[in-house]
Amino acid sequence: MGRPGVRVPPTAMTATRQALPLAVAVLALVGCGRSGDRASVQSIAQSFYAAAGAHDGARACTWLSPDARQALEQDQSEPCARAVEQLKLSGDRARRVEVYSTEAAVALRGGDVVYLEETPQGWRISAAGCRAPGYDRPATCELQS
Repeated sequence: MGRPGVRVPPTAMTATRQALPLAVAVLALVGCGRSGDRASVQSIAQSFYAAAGAHDGARACTWLSPDARQALEQDQSEPCARAVEQLKLSGDRARRVEVYSTEAAVALRGGDVVYLEETPQGWRISAAGCRAPGYDRPATCELQS
């Protein structure tokens, strides 16, 4: 193996074969996220939608990342608490949760996808009300940082 004319010692090949499954396992675990993170992002997404649905904009805004909050206020030209109540959101309970290191996605029953990012304050929503119109077009979001 290796380049023509270069002999690789059998012990190097054995070490490589033994390390490869370990590296694959580590990468798989990192991609899955920690179970506490999965529970947190699910709870935050559902809490945000519940607060927005109950017209409790102040509570809903606590779950937004600083960038998402600022983008919402600029887009709507209103304070976050009023602006969040104008969003067209659909969904309630999570049907799928994915966590990747410092980012996460929660697909809700009812159609929307919520994206979160890990911030110094914990997990916060960076985009909400996201819908994919089809495989050939990108998703559109009601709120996006």
